[in-house]
Amino acid sequence: MLSLRFARSLVLRHQPTLASWRYLSDAKKPPKDDEIKIDLSDINEKLEKTLKSGKLEDEPANVDPKFMSFSREREKAAHERSHIFTWKSALITLAIGGTGLSWLFYMKKSRDAEMEKQQKVMAGKARIGGEWELMNTNGKLEGSKELRGNWLLMYFGFTNCPDICPDEIEKMVSVVGILNESDDKIPVVPVFISVDPARDTVDRVREYCKEFSPLIRGFTGSKEQVDKVAKTFRVYHSQGPKTAADDYIVDHTVIMYLIDPDGQFHDYYGQNRRAREIANIIKTKVLKYELQNRKKKSSFF
Repeated sequence: MLSLRFARSLVLRHQPTLASWRYLSDAKKPPKDDEIKIDLSDINEKLEKTLKSGKLEDEPANVDPKFMSFSREREKAAHERSHIFTWKSALITLAIGGTGLSWLFYMKKSRDAEMEKQQKVMAGKARIGGEWELMNTNGKLEGSKELRGNWLLMYFGFTNCPDICPDEIEKMVSVVGILNESDDKIPVVPVFISVDPARDTVDRVREYCKEFSPLIRGFTGSKEQVDKVAKTFRVYHSQGPKTAADDYIVDHTVIMYLIDPDGQFHDYYGQNRRAREIANIIKTKVLKYELQNRKKKSSFF
């Protein structure tokens, strides 16, 4: 009895439904002619339009070109960055760099020229001046050692000079007076040294200096002594032709020498300089000298 019921249930479980039977029956039916009929003329017409226009009729319109185009955007950004360093920017960079280098070379050349100039000046100063000693107007030996500690304004000449020496000595006295009367009261000792030892005795030099100013320190000496001092200061002097036994002109350098308190040559002034101009220059140099000495003393302590 149980086996009969079990067999009947299996038959009912595997029996196809009405819907499945209908589906199978419809699938087996042959298609109708109007369902598979294709309009070839319509397809050809659409194809010709597509080939002529280059676009599909069903192509969606108004699509954002940036949509889903990440790789294209990266390529575009890289292309724009690559155009930053163009040949124009390279030329501008080279021009700016070249200008900078030219300026650096110019500054270096200027500094080198200034240093070379200073070295020449220092070398020239080193070759001018030094220790010297002659007879003063009291007939005693005196020179650079005794006068050290003072600013000196020295002039080389001779007492028989007709015009140049008197003019220059008067100018020297005027310079000293201007400096003494200034607010800073810079004391400068005027010095006259004869380059005519044969005629300029101690007495003659003393009287000659008194004619201009009692402040002038006069010096003379033997030919050897005078020649030595003249060589020390690079002063040219030469006796001219004699028109009589004691009548001749001495050709010599027309220059005033400024000597600092250390006994070193500091500056010189030619015949074309005026008294006021020389005084202003000396004033500046004295103030600068004192400032440098104060700095040296402060740095030492």
